[in-house]
Amino acid sequence: MKCLNWTIIFILMNSSAFGMVAGGRPNAISGGHNAFAGVVNPANAVWIDDRFDLGLFVVHQRSSFNNENDNPLFPPGKIDLTYKTNYLTTADAAIHKRFKVKETEFSISLATYTTPNYVRLHTKDPLPISGTTPIFVEDKTQVISSVFSLKLNEHHSIGFSLDYFYLSHRRNGFQHADNPLRSVSPGHVTNNGLDHSSGLGLSLGWRWNISKSLHFGLAFIKKSYVGQYRKYRGYEPHHAKNYIPETIGAGFTYLFTEKLAGRLEVLWTDFGNLPTSNNTILPNGQLNRNKRGSNRSPSVGLQDATFINLGLGYKFNKAFSLGAGWSHRIKLRRHSPYIISRSYMRQTIYDLVTLGANFNYHHHDFFITLSHGFENRQSGRMPPELAGGKFRSTKNYDSLSIAWGYLY
Repeated sequence: MKCLNWTIIFILMNSSAFGMVAGGRPNAISGGHNAFAGVVNPANAVWIDDRFDLGLFVVHQRSSFNNENDNPLFPPGKIDLTYKTNYLTTADAAIHKRFKVKETEFSISLATYTTPNYVRLHTKDPLPISGTTPIFVEDKTQVISSVFSLKLNEHHSIGFSLDYFYLSHRRNGFQHADNPLRSVSPGHVTNNGLDHSSGLGLSLGWRWNISKSLHFGLAFIKKSYVGQYRKYRGYEPHHAKNYIPETIGAGFTYLFTEKLAGRLEVLWTDFGNLPTSNNTILPNGQLNRNKRGSNRSPSVGLQDATFINLGLGYKFNKAFSLGAGWSHRIKLRRHSPYIISRSYMRQTIYDLVTLGANFNYHHHDFFITLSHGFENRQSGRMPPELAGGKFRSTKNYDSLSIAWGYLY
């Protein structure tokens, strides 16, 4: 299942007074600048001028798994997990309009975007432990959000977002699990083409302008059921039922001077309450041998995630500003010497730094952002039942975002 946290990339940068940096993504809980502001916190949208925005987001990823002791269940040496899938590209669009009826100010926004946790993993050769064709796993979540935001007064606003989620999933190369001994639904395990599921979600938000210099935001994403991958119900836990996890975020934006602003945010996502929180290693240290697709089926072992985000923005003049940000995900313990335990950790970037620039000219806003994820290295052994041996993994991430906004 695709697990969604559509705030971890687009959460911080410059102050809203200076311009958010990237294709609609780096709006934040305590402030926003472009038509995507209500996606992160619905309460932000009513403070944004009428505009629409288009963005292009390009990711360069690298991931490997190194079989150091020539375990016979894996190809020898380094296995490239992003063979011909190094680059991921998505596009976003949003339009925003404010209204005033007598003394009541409100806004409506419509946005379509792909969540940042778009995944494509591919091996050149089959893995003997898994199947007879190369591994190919793809997960993608596309969203259409309709945002309503209401200004209560000059200090407070509230809002909500109704979100339509469209999830896509493909899984190839897992033939060894496609039988009655290892799956609850043989024939619905692997190499069945692209599958889809969909459903609705809800987000709520509140913004408090404590003073001219200090803003506070609070956002909540409700856990929502978003359908089932029927073609792969024999592999994913809980018969491949999908959920959007609950997320709570809070943050402050502070204007130190007319030119310098900073931001601090904390977000928590309840990944540990999803079907994919099932682990391949049981609490007693033994392999999880439950059938694939069952409620206790082994999976990637997701754990709750806590993110701490910092950002600074500097406004050189009315037309140009720069921003820098840092996002840190608190790293939890694996509680096992085996590298297959909590395998999500091998594909997670725990520290991300971002540099961006915003240039505006008349009704036009231009954005460019570069992000770099520090390399994640993991090591451990394979369980004796899987022939043992030492393994190491690496994960690298870089991205470029280019966007244009028009104020109408």
